[in-house]
Amino acid sequence: MSNLDNIINEILEDAKKESEQILNNANQEKEKIIETKIDQANQEKDTILNKAESEAKGVYDRHLSQVVLKSRDNALFAKQEVIDSVLQKIKDKLKNMSLEDYKKYLTNSLSKMNLNSDDLLVLQSDKYDSLKNENFNVKISDETVDSGFCIKRGNVLINNNFSSLVDSMKDELEVEIAKTLFKK
Repeated sequence: MSNLDNIINEILEDAKKESEQILNNANQEKEKIIETKIDQANQEKDTILNKAESEAKGVYDRHLSQVVLKSRDNALFAKQEVIDSVLQKIKDKLKNMSLEDYKKYLTNSLSKMNLNSDDLLVLQSDKYDSLKNENFNVKISDETVDSGFCIKRGNVLINNNFSSLVDSMKDELEVEIAKTLFKK
């Protein structure tokens, strides 16, 4: 039986070696599969993170752009309010000029106009009583205007109202005001 025991022992040893080899191969294969899956998971994680980072950057950039535009719009709105305020102050200052300055302005303006004998001068309401008897080489109307003056020529009205004059020059005045107030 010793021969039989030797054969059995040899078979058992071979089986044990083969089983160890199979287990080693299986473990190596398992490690390769795990390593491959970990690599794939890491690549997928990196792809997801890159995509999320890219999307987050896009959202951030869009939001920042909106904030910059809103800020610029607010600054432009504030500047326009200041310009409008200055234009209104110009109108108010012209309307409230002294009687002497108004008379000089009126005399100078009328001298540059080609007036007819039928023309009527419409004076500023708060200056009317002081100037209604003045000689401006044109007949003075009983009507008045809020600011400046007008010339009535039949059905035609030549409007020299200060507010209208400032409004007609608004574009040029806005540029000059902006240059003066907001120079960089």
